[in-house]
Amino acid sequence: MKKKYSGIGLFFICILIIGLFISRPKLINEQTHVAASPAVIPTLFLHGYKGSERSFSTMLERMEQQNWGTKTLVCFVHKNGRVSIRGTLPKNVENPFIQVIFENNRAQLSDQTKWLQEIMKQLKERYYIEEINVVGHSMGGLALTNYIQSTENQDGYPKVQSLITIGSPFLGIDQKGYFERNYGKALIDLKPNSQALNKLSHHRTSFPDDIQVLSIAGVVEDPLTGDGLVSLESALANRNLINSDQFTGKVVTSITATHSGLHEIEVVDQLIANFLWENIDE
Repeated sequence: MKKKYSGIGLFFICILIIGLFISRPKLINEQTHVAASPAVIPTLFLHGYKGSERSFSTMLERMEQQNWGTKTLVCFVHKNGRVSIRGTLPKNVENPFIQVIFENNRAQLSDQTKWLQEIMKQLKERYYIEEINVVGHSMGGLALTNYIQSTENQDGYPKVQSLITIGSPFLGIDQKGYFERNYGKALIDLKPNSQALNKLSHHRTSFPDDIQVLSIAGVVEDPLTGDGLVSLESALANRNLINSDQFTGKVVTSITATHSGLHEIEVVDQLIANFLWENIDE
C-alpha cells in the first residue's frame, strides 16, 4: 500500500514540476527579440555634451507626427557602462528610431565610443540589425565619427549607411570663458587641437568610403560664431575626414539656429528626412 501511494505522489510531483517549468516567466536574458526586416534600416540618435533624453525627444515627436518613423528603442548607458534597452522593434515599422542616452553626459570621447560599440553590438545580436543610420548632435557627432573609424569593416556591428552631424565641433570649441563655466572630462576633447580631435583627423583613412555624410551647421549672425558656440568652419570641418563625394554640408541661417536650438528647428527635421528618406515630401 505504501508503494502504491508513493508512486501516486511521485506522479503528481512530476506533473507539478512540468507545469511550473512550462508556465514560469522568462528571465530578462531569455527574452525573444523581434528581428528587424532586412529592408528596414533604423536610425539612431545621440545627444551631445550635457545632453539628455530631452535633447532629441521633441524632434522625434515631430517626425512621428509627420509619419516619417516611430521611436521604438531607447538605449540607456549607466555610469558604469552597463547598457539597458527598453522597447521593441516591430517588423511593420518602416523607419524605426533608436534613441541613445548617456547617464554620464560629460564623458570623454573614448568612453562614449566604447559605449556605442557595446550598444551596436547588442543591436545586432539581440535585434538582428544589419544596417543603421546615425544622427549626432554636437559631441554626439564626434562620438559617432570616432565609433565609425574604430569599427571599420568589423562584422560584429551593424553597417552604418549614413551619418548626420548637427553642430558638431570638429575643430573644437573656441569660445571665451566656455571651459571655465563648464566641467567634466569631455572638455579635454572639446578644446581646439585636442588629442581626441587630432586623432579623428589622423585616422581619416579609417572612415569607410561608402558612408554618406550630412553635416548641418547653424549660423545665428556671424559664421565666425556660427550657432553661438560652434563656428561654421568647425561644424563643417569633417569634410576633411572623408572623400568629397561623400560629404554634404547644409547651413541653417536663422535667429533660432543656436547650438542648443538646432534640433528644435523644423527645417533641420526636413534636412534629415530628405537625406535619409528620399521619398519624404517637403
